[in-house]
Amino acid sequence: MIAELPYVVLIAAAVIVGLYLANYAYDKGMEQYMSRKGGHGVGGMAFLLCVFLFSSPWWPIILAVGFTLLLGGARLIKPQAFRGVGGSSRQHALAEVYFPAAGAISFGVGWGWLGNPWLAVVPILFMAWGDMLTGIVRSRIYNKEVKGNWGSLAMIAVCLVVAYFFKPYWIGAVGAVVATVVERFTPISRGIWDDNHTIVLSSLLVMALLTTFCA
Repeated sequence: MIAELPYVVLIAAAVIVGLYLANYAYDKGMEQYMSRKGGHGVGGMAFLLCVFLFSSPWWPIILAVGFTLLLGGARLIKPQAFRGVGGSSRQHALAEVYFPAAGAISFGVGWGWLGNPWLAVVPILFMAWGDMLTGIVRSRIYNKEVKGNWGSLAMIAVCLVVAYFFKPYWIGAVGAVVATVVERFTPISRGIWDDNHTIVLSSLLVMALLTTFCA
């Protein structure tokens, strides 16, 4: 694990840069429901790199837990620190905390317990990249943070592409459909209800069950 420390530093630095770029975009006038999508994209890329760079799930889990604590602590101590993805600009929701927490669970179950790194990362990418494009489409069509059919169509398209990482593909495709349906019907973030964890955990559960009993 020690030999992989440079990769840990690289991924952590990339995520921090992504968070501050989201701050910059927000400070320049971008709506927060758009600026945080940059955080989604960078976070997804970081989780994907973990599959290629690390030999076990432990560093990805440590990184995810570390960012959960960092973002959660910032909420309590300095809410404006990560305003581009949440914090003081989105006080009613804990999305930026739930995302890495869900990632830690997904890596723990998918890779740590079931031994499949792609089962760990694909549900996270459904959230990171699928929901990112959903938000962009909705902002262009509806000009506000709202659930809508066009956003769901964009999400299923992205998720079905992401599902190609998973073998057999049909299980990934089922996970993509589950992720899209859950995103569509999870209420706009309020308290514990947040698609940053419902998408990841629901698709992880379904894909894990199908992999265990049907593959």
